[in-house]
Amino acid sequence: MLYPDFVFNLDDDLNREIYVNIYRNHFEQILVILMDNAVKYSTDRHEIHLSISESMSYVQIAIQDFGEGMSQEDQQKIFSRFYRVDKARSRNKGGNGLGLSIAKELLEGYKGDITVESVLGHGSVFRIQLPILKDYVPDEEL
Repeated sequence: MLYPDFVFNLDDDLNREIYVNIYRNHFEQILVILMDNAVKYSTDRHEIHLSISESMSYVQIAIQDFGEGMSQEDQQKIFSRFYRVDKARSRNKGGNGLGLSIAKELLEGYKGDITVESVLGHGSVFRIQLPILKDYVPDEEL
């Protein structure tokens, strides 16, 4: 609804319900940060891919855009507080360089992680992972 000219694709590769230990508002905040950045840094192709899968004892979520991308040097610094890839362009797009550092801090607090893969001029893929709760039984099943 906020971005009617964008197409959002969801690939759900899970074959069962999976539970992770994270406060719902924190999870939502992380996803909003990543999805907002994906839209903000998209160029001509207004398409965002979101995928969710299970790997070993983690759930993995990937958010891919087809926008500006970033250099290897920027990828190493992007999770630092107040770091912005291109100061002039970022100023026009808003923000203060805190979103990705907040997402990283939140994920680490839940024993999760965030990484990025990017190609300059072709887009980025941000991957988050959180440990799966092995012995969790939802309240309605008790």
